[in-house]
Amino acid sequence: MEKTKKLHYAWLILAACFLLNMTVHTMVMQVSSLYMVPMSEDLQVPRTLLSLQSVVMAVGAVVTAPFWGKLYKKHDARYVLALCTAVTALCTIGRSFMPNVAGILILAAVKGVSFTGNSVLPISILLTIWFRKKRGFAVSAASLGISAGTVLFTPVVERLISVYGWRMSDRIVGLIMLVVMIPCSLLIIRSNPAAKGMRPYGAEEGEAQAAAKGKPALTGMTFSEAKKSPILYLFLLAIFGMVFATGAALQIPAYLTDIGYGSAVAAKVVSAYSAVAIFGKLLLGSVIDRYGEKIGSVYICTAGILAFICFVLAENKMFLYGMILFWGLGSGITSVLPALLTSKIFGNRDYGPIYGLVVSVNRFGGVIGTVLVSLLFDITGDYTIIWPMCVASMAVTLVAILFCLGRSAKVQAEG
Repeated sequence: MEKTKKLHYAWLILAACFLLNMTVHTMVMQVSSLYMVPMSEDLQVPRTLLSLQSVVMAVGAVVTAPFWGKLYKKHDARYVLALCTAVTALCTIGRSFMPNVAGILILAAVKGVSFTGNSVLPISILLTIWFRKKRGFAVSAASLGISAGTVLFTPVVERLISVYGWRMSDRIVGLIMLVVMIPCSLLIIRSNPAAKGMRPYGAEEGEAQAAAKGKPALTGMTFSEAKKSPILYLFLLAIFGMVFATGAALQIPAYLTDIGYGSAVAAKVVSAYSAVAIFGKLLLGSVIDRYGEKIGSVYICTAGILAFICFVLAENKMFLYGMILFWGLGSGITSVLPALLTSKIFGNRDYGPIYGLVVSVNRFGGVIGTVLVSLLFDITGDYTIIWPMCVASMAVTLVAILFCLGRSAKVQAEG
């Protein structure tokens, strides 16, 4: 009886994933905009040139994500994660010594490769392996580390930059990554429950026998089978559709300012839907745990469609509030849903390599969405055509997901 009362090790894995999001993800992605102005002034270069860092990092992610997926399958996750964290942190520290943009962009390319190996990809792989029950909650809870890190570190980094300059801030931030996540990776992270002589949290008895032999119960397609299946390519289209729309939604502050609300109101709207998003991510995970991926997909895509309809009508304050509500509820569509759908549709047999492809398309779609929206705005002068495109994109995403889920269930039943 004593044993059953012990905290399952899966929860420590979740805590480590939360911490990874709170530190590394936040330091690399969420506070990056704080450096734009001071770096531009120090280096005497336009901000658009410095913004190429995010493009270069995205290219690195698109190219190498499948490679990292395979690496996590073959090697001990704690060492791979520690290596990726070390390289990411050292690139951050190294940027502080760069005298020009060329050196900064080279380091951004390297960081893009290493960051892919210690952000959403390993977190999704680890939580999929360690959780059978409450997997939706685990993925959504880990994603809240980004929200917590943004709240905690944004004022800290802003203060470091204003008092000590961006170069010293980079060095401190890089050191925080090293000090927090290297020990955490080596001491807590384990590739699978068998490494601790356990079975996944919520595993069935049949899986217990497999775990006892040191082998996790494997289900679903191999990577080779997935590449030959139309299900994979339709699923990747669904991923592209959802991240295209969410990439476009990054223009919310500019859009609200353009239609007359002003920058102060726009900032409050962003804060408001970000607060709703905390609840929204947990709600999505709970819906999927209780009702399944199909109902979860219908719920989240419907919230996204309603949000973009509200975008179109946002000059009316009632629809502005609707936008805050529905976009906050729908925010988990790219951070929570892809990981859970990949597991449901393709199983865990080759989850890492397959999810690596998903991450590649995720990053690519986000960049395309942001760039295309900016281009369309430059051509048309407003957002009239953009939000209806996002409504259509979310609708196509939902149809594609439902088809993939149905087809996958049929394939598994036949197998």
